[in-house]
Amino acid sequence: MEADQGGMTMSEDRGSLEPAMTAQRLRFEVFSWIFALGVCALFLVPIYLKSGDKYVFYMANIAAILIFLIFSRTLFLLKFTLFARSRWIRLILVFLPIPIFMYLVDNLYEFQRYIDENGTISFIRGAGEMTDYEFGRFIKYQFIFFTVGALVANVLMPVRMIISFWRTTNTADRV
Repeated sequence: MEADQGGMTMSEDRGSLEPAMTAQRLRFEVFSWIFALGVCALFLVPIYLKSGDKYVFYMANIAAILIFLIFSRTLFLLKFTLFARSRWIRLILVFLPIPIFMYLVDNLYEFQRYIDENGTISFIRGAGEMTDYEFGRFIKYQFIFFTVGALVANVLMPVRMIISFWRTTNTADRV
């Protein structure tokens, strides 16, 4: 390998930068999860304040939001994750979307069945004003948005991981 201006080879230079890159990737991972949890709170705290215990889809909603945001980030920013070069984690991410897909579709069907049988107003405590109906529509649309987004990101995840395997096998510096 060629020596750079400082007299170090490229591989020695990469070795000295690796701990710094790992720290940055760990920081990015932590901030991504904090952002995803913050978005969950932004959408679910108003629902909790307005609905309380009447909204029975909190866990499904949290799962859909987290899967949508974390999988979308992984699809587009894979090279910045801690597991960008880990074959085992990427292999797991090829097959993990199968049960996640079934879980998300089941939640979507269950939510749609509940809406069809009870209506969106059934989520609101002491409903009676027109704003309650509008808030019920908000609950419905945000759940459907995040669940469908999570389904799309979930379907694309194995494709992205297979592309990543191909790139790391055929090129040294791409993910």
